[in-house]
This record gives sequence, structure tokens and C-alpha cells, in this order.
Amino acid sequence: MPERPLILFPKYESAERKKRPGGSPKFHAPTYDRQVQRLQPKLKALQSAIDNGRLHFTQSPDGIEPEYTLVLEVAMGDSKSFFTAVKNLGKDNDDVEWLFELIEDDIANDEDFYKTNTKNECVENGSISCKLFCVLTNIRALSEILTLWKNYSCDESFKFPIGKTGLRDVFRNLKDIHLWGTKERLEETGILDAWREDLKDPTLPELKCEIELFFRNSKIKRIQAQRRLEIMIKELGGRVLTASSIEAIGYHALLVTIPRQYVECILENSEGVSIVKADPVMFFKPTGQAVVRSTAESFTFNGAVEMPTEINGEPVIGLFDGLPQEHHPFLEGMLVIDDPDDYTSAYQIKDRLHGTSMASLIAHSDLNSGGISIARKIYVRPIMKPYPTLRGSCEYIPDDILIVDKIHESVRRLFEPVAGAVASTVKIINLSIGIGNLLFYNRISPLARLLDWLSLKYRVLFIVSAGNHSEDINLGIPFKDFSQLSEIEKDIQMIKILDENSRHLRLLSPAESMNSLTVGAVFDDNSNYVQNAVQILPCSNSFPSPISSLGKGINHSIKPDVLFKGGRSIMLRNFLNDNEGRWRIGCNANPPGVLSAQPIDIASSSNKVAYNFGTSDATAMISHEAAKCYDILQGIFYNEIGESVPSEYVALLIKAMLVHGAEWGTVADTICKALNLPGRAADDIHKWLGYGIPNISRVEECTKSRVTLIGYGDLEKESAHLYELPLPFDFHSKKIYRCLTVTLAYFTPIKPTVQKYRAAQLWFTIEDNNKKLVPSRLNADDKAVVRGTLQHEKFCSNSAVTWGKEDSLKIRISCREDAGIFENTIPYAIFVSFEVAEGLDIDVYQDVTTKIKQKVPATAVII
Repeated sequence: MPERPLILFPKYESAERKKRPGGSPKFHAPTYDRQVQRLQPKLKALQSAIDNGRLHFTQSPDGIEPEYTLVLEVAMGDSKSFFTAVKNLGKDNDDVEWLFELIEDDIANDEDFYKTNTKNECVENGSISCKLFCVLTNIRALSEILTLWKNYSCDESFKFPIGKTGLRDVFRNLKDIHLWGTKERLEETGILDAWREDLKDPTLPELKCEIELFFRNSKIKRIQAQRRLEIMIKELGGRVLTASSIEAIGYHALLVTIPRQYVECILENSEGVSIVKADPVMFFKPTGQAVVRSTAESFTFNGAVEMPTEINGEPVIGLFDGLPQEHHPFLEGMLVIDDPDDYTSAYQIKDRLHGTSMASLIAHSDLNSGGISIARKIYVRPIMKPYPTLRGSCEYIPDDILIVDKIHESVRRLFEPVAGAVASTVKIINLSIGIGNLLFYNRISPLARLLDWLSLKYRVLFIVSAGNHSEDINLGIPFKDFSQLSEIEKDIQMIKILDENSRHLRLLSPAESMNSLTVGAVFDDNSNYVQNAVQILPCSNSFPSPISSLGKGINHSIKPDVLFKGGRSIMLRNFLNDNEGRWRIGCNANPPGVLSAQPIDIASSSNKVAYNFGTSDATAMISHEAAKCYDILQGIFYNEIGESVPSEYVALLIKAMLVHGAEWGTVADTICKALNLPGRAADDIHKWLGYGIPNISRVEECTKSRVTLIGYGDLEKESAHLYELPLPFDFHSKKIYRCLTVTLAYFTPIKPTVQKYRAAQLWFTIEDNNKKLVPSRLNADDKAVVRGTLQHEKFCSNSAVTWGKEDSLKIRISCREDAGIFENTIPYAIFVSFEVAEGLDIDVYQDVTTKIKQKVPATAVII
């Protein structure tokens, strides 16, 4: 044990939850007369759709009434009253169903809808937010909506039927209304580009894709919708390979093949192929996801890697990835390979690139760092396969599975007795894989929803990579001119370039997962590299890696959560376009980069390694730190209460511990300078840095000037826990710099069909009379930090303040419903550090721990 270990909080007190302020931005909406004029053509188009549907219905041999997915775009709409109206429409029409809502942000002002200031004046170049309501209707319900509109358009004071007044509220602020169509089903899903790429192979008779259906609450209706699609696909000459339906996350999908000629027809004229217009279809999506390694360079490592002498056989870390080389000298005896799908038979040793690298980084971190290797086995579930390419080996998620289904099955296999319960001790799952064609915008992906649900269900933390964007970069100036800029000038230029292209650099699914810890990359490593005129480093160390995805998450929550060393890569001059720089990618025998194990020929008995960079590497190294945190926590709990860490809180304690030492550093000032951001501009910084770069060593033990306490528990809705931190110090006689850092992590239930998505919200507050002790907030926006499931804040001051030696700082953790009713309790973990400037004659650790032991001995929380 360290000399000054972290300590457990005494048991919390139950308390009333804190109230949170609300309020919405102001905007201007058109007058009633203007609204009628605007919407009349749109409603007329819907009437035509109804008339055509009736004609189709009378001629249909199966007698199935057409369904319509109605999309209503409402400026700053409130979904509650409209949800009630939809519910009441459904009382008389079984086919009426609320599907989902989402938010479209930053919609530019127009002459009818525009943002206003406190004086009700138009904000120049302003933007508004709109909610998109998606509702499944039949002809009768759609006709009723149009009838209500007709009555309202003739008489503004028309009295809507009881329970349907939500439609009046929607009509007032309705910006657009239309039926879900081919545009939504095909565009911005990546399927069109994927099909065009596949069609370059003239030998392919059919092409695969995933069809995601609108999720129906009724199991019978899901079966009916699936059968209708199966018939349509069969009539085209295609096949249904597999299907999946997961009610808890609102997911229903088919993996299908479509004959080549019909794919070509869709690309030429999507309206001409019936399946594109099929009512149950929400999206067409590509299958599979490649993790490309265009080269497979490696070299023999002569440095020392101290392998553990004893390895605990119960894994805490799980790795879902490619297949590692189990008998690599740096991995021998450290892996538990579980391959029920027999992906191993498809892998040659030379192809085991990504899994070997990730396993090496989890076990040892960057081999150049000289860090401590973990002494516990790593559970490995292969979910990728290799295939050869002209540019080298490539590993990919197979295109004959639904990735959501595969991850679901893989996690159940870990914990469920009926599925095997093969590694129930796993608390962290490393997922260094991003779906390259699925960028997060405003609707959380099925895979992210799955991770959120599984996190709470099994109390497991997914550590997920933010995703890479390693395309060539337009530098805006000739490469030679860019290379001659100073380091700070390069940083500023790179920030501007990335900011202008940020729409295309968003998080890759499932990085937007709310319960997961999402990791971006810092452009830093432990290698030595000297650049030259044609091979340069485009930015400074500790700068956000230019290939790392930019946040934010759903409802502007902070994503990525943290950044970590992801390695550097050189930028090469593109001689075909002098203003472009291209990345050196793949595994390389020469620095810079993060150093990890690479596949070897067993007969050679050499220690093969290579350099690489990206968010995958950063994620794996954070998982390495997570394993170390687990061992530290075990020591703390055994020391204080004589028991191991309560299993149901391990994942959350590690999540909070990993983030607790995170800071932005000076790069935040560079970003503000480059983008001319006013003041602190904290919320603008979060998409670049999240909560910052963790300093894990600060959380491994305390110092004389710093004490860290740990709390954990479960909260019911509308309740709170109060933690007390005694601070027996005199702060009124002189100025003493002091700092308080608080990190709260929890797992929320989810509501997949609601934009708020997060069913429960937890947040901490410092009691009002204690704020004077640490009044200034650092490195965070007070509104942004409570949008997700991780709240990390730092407060400081050096002013003199009245404070008695019996005074305590109190922190309240509150819980409330956020996106509707939730059952059961919400688990959480909290880390709190208090420190003063080093060098002062104040023993913070001793004084606080003594005071705590005098009050109430620390005990385990009994649930």
C-alpha cells in the first residue's frame, strides 16, 4: 500500500434533491395567417398521398392498409402534449404509434422562424433548434390530422377535441411536414457510397446491406412488418441472411442481399424500386466495418518488457477486437481467447495485427513508456476477420452478421449462465472499433444504444474509441510553406482547418454512447523522431490528434470524455496536390508512434513490434490504466473494510477514477486564440478536449497537500445523498491556494424513442454556504457537465475566507427523472479531492483523515 492511500467517505446522509433551473431560448414564429399560407401546400401533398393510398388499398390483393411515417418538424417543440395527442389518435386506430423524436440543431434563421434576443429582436446570423417528431399512422389517422388542420386553418379559435390539443400546439410552430421517404432511407447512411464501391467488382451477383426497420411496440406487428419485407426481398430475387430484434433498445433489423441489377436501379432511380418505398423501412445501411492496415512493417524490439511472474486467471478487462497472437513473447500466458464462432480458422499469424496490438497496449501500454505490466489475464472475444488486399492485410467486422446482434450475444456470453457465463469477472470491455460510415449527428446509433443498455444491465464499463479520420488534409497553403511555420503557428492553422471541416469529423458509432467512456487521441507518444522537409509533424505534442473525431454527443453532452496519448504520425507531401498533406498510416518500423507488439513467426522467436497511432491505441492504453485502477481500488477496500470492491460498483468507480485527474492544459488557450473564441468559451472547448487529458498518477495515491475520498451508492428518483468532507483549516488569516475536484459517474437507463434519451439524471452540487471556499470553476461549462453521465469539475480560490476548524464542505448528489419514468435505483460513484498549494506547512491528508475517523469510521455501503 502507498504511504497515503485514497480513503472512503463515511456513509452518506439521505437528503432532498436539489432543483435544477430550466428555460428555453426565445424565437419568433410566423403569424397564424402566415402559417396557414405556408402549410397549405404541404398539407395538400399529404392529402394526395392519402388518396393514392386509398386507391392502392382497394386494388391490393392482400388487403393490408398502407402505413405512413409522418415527419413533423416543429420549432422548439414540446413533445409532451403532442405525445398525448398521438396516444389518443391511437385509441381508435391500432396502427398509430409514436416512433421517435430527435433534434435538428443550428437551423439558420429564415423570414418566418428566427432566434430573438431579450428585446424580441432578430439575432443576426442566428439559428434555432427544431424537434422532429416521427409518427406511424394509417389512412384514417392521417385523415383525422388533416381534418383537424382544415378546421384550425379556417378558425384560429377552433376547439380541438379533448386530448388532441397537442396538435394545435404543433400547428402553431410547425416548420415542415412530410412523409418519411427515400431521402431519409438512403442519404447520409453511407449505403449509396458503399454500393457504388461494391459494384466496382463485376463478379458480385448480389450486394449485402442492413435494413433497419421502424421499431414497433407490438411483437405481432414487428413480425408482420418483417414478413412483408421478406416477401418483397424474395420477389426481387434477394435473400434474408439474419434478423435481430432487441426490444430494450428499440432495434429491429434484417441483413439481406439484393440482386446487382436492382442495386443499380436504386442508384439510377431510387423511386423505381419498390423496397425503397416500403413502409416498414427506416434506413438502408452498409454491412461490416474494416480496420485497415495498409502496411505490416515491424522490427525486433531489444528493450526490456518485464512480464509478470504470476498472472491472475480471473480477467477484469475484456477485448472485443481482431484475434491476437496468443503466443507472442509479450502476450504469452496473458490472454483468454474465447472464439465460439471459430474466427481463428480464418486467421493466419501475419494477419493478427489489430488484436495483437490492442492486447499488447492493454497488457503493457506503450512499450517505450517503461510502465508496469498488468498481472491479470485479458479476456479476448474475436469479432473481426481478415481478408487480403493489394495494400496489405485488412481486418473487418464480417458482412454476414449484424454487429449489434454480435455484441449483444458476446456480452450475454460473458455474464448470463444460460449463455455460458464464461468470464463474469469482466468489468471493463475495450472496444477500439468505430463504424467508419456511421457518423453521429443527432440520432444515437443502435450500437451505442446497446452499449448504454448493457452497461446498466451488467454493471460493465465500455471503453470506446472516438474514431479516426485519417483522410488527406487540405492545408490551405503549400506544403513547403506550412512546414516552415513555427510550432504554435502550425497548431493554430490545424485548428482552423479541422474546425472548418468539423461536420465531416464527427464521432463514429458507437462513440456517442452515453454510459461508455469515450476516448479521443492526443498527438503524443514516447518515441524519438526528427522531422525533415517532406516528412513533418503537423502539430505539437499534447495537441488533439488531427485524426481524432470531434464531439459532442447526444443533446450536446460532453464527448469524447477524455483524450489520451494516441501516438504521432508524420505528414507527407502530396506531390499531386501541393496544398495537401497525407498521413503515413498502418504499422511502421520507424517512429514516431505508440509502440506495441506485432505478429511474429514463432520459429524466429523474435520480439516483433511496430509503431502506430490513433484513437484505438489511446483507448487500449486507457484500458491498461483501468486495470491498474482496479488493483488500487482493491487495496483501498481491503485496507479499510477488509473486503473487495463491491462488484456492482467496480465499473463506475474505475470510470470516475480514470477521469478524476483530467485537465485541459494550455492547449485550450491555443484553441480559443485560433478560433477567436470569447472568454473561457468552455462549451466550445469540450468538443475538442472533452474533460481533458487524465493524469492517472494523481489519483493513485494522496500527498501531504492533497486528499482524495471515494463514495458510491444507489439513488432513487427525487432523492439525494449528502457527503461531508471535514476541512479543519484556517483560511481567513492569509491567502492559501486551494482546489476542489469532484468527479461523479453513473449509469442511466435509456428511452430510445425520446430525444432526451437519458431516463435518469444525477448531478452533484456544492452546498451554497460552502461555495465561498472554492468559488471559481476551471476547465468546464457548468451546463455542459450535467448533460451526460459523467460530471467532472474543478473549483479553486486563493482568497481569504471565514472558515472554522469545525466546518465541513458538503456535496449533494441528486437524482431525478429526465426522459420519463424509470424503475429501480441508479448506481453511482464519486471521487472528491481537496488540495492546497505544495510547500505549505499544512498536512491536508493527515488532518482530514484524522477528522473523518473521529466522526464515523468508514464502512461499506449496504444496499
